Amino acid sequence: MQPPAQQVSPPATNMYHPPQQAMMGGGLFSLHKFLMIGVILILIAGLVSVLPDFSGPPAATDYDTTSPNYDPLQPAKDAESHNDFVRLMDTFATIIGITGVGLIGYAFVREAYDEDTTTPGLRITLLILGTVMLLQLLGGGLNLTVSL
Repeated sequence: MQPPAQQVSPPATNMYHPPQQAMMGGGLFSLHKFLMIGVILILIAGLVSVLPDFSGPPAATDYDTTSPNYDPLQPAKDAESHNDFVRLMDTFATIIGITGVGLIGYAFVREAYDEDTTTPGLRITLLILGTVMLLQLLGGGLNLTVSL
């Protein structure tokens, strides 16, 4: 009687690195997934940008001027604090929105190079849309001003 043949176990994959077949199969990229993530980030950016409007700027009626502890400089300090909060939330909203638009642009460019897209017109349209979106992000940060 022959001993049973030893079975070769598949090589262990590191949990942090997916197998090469999974990376080549396109499982990590999906146009729908990137579009949805981009749209969700843009919606979150819209929500973050309106957060300062929930509380609003300080008003004169917020302060008791008859109190002996009243500081006449406090309304100006609170107004400056509110303005800082507005700037901070606008900055966060801009960063989140740019990330969302960048993901959508990347998804369009990536889908244009996918071999499964059958029509050349769709590939060209996706490539143009993605390129325009990504170039708009790059050009949006440039400020060319001429002062005389």
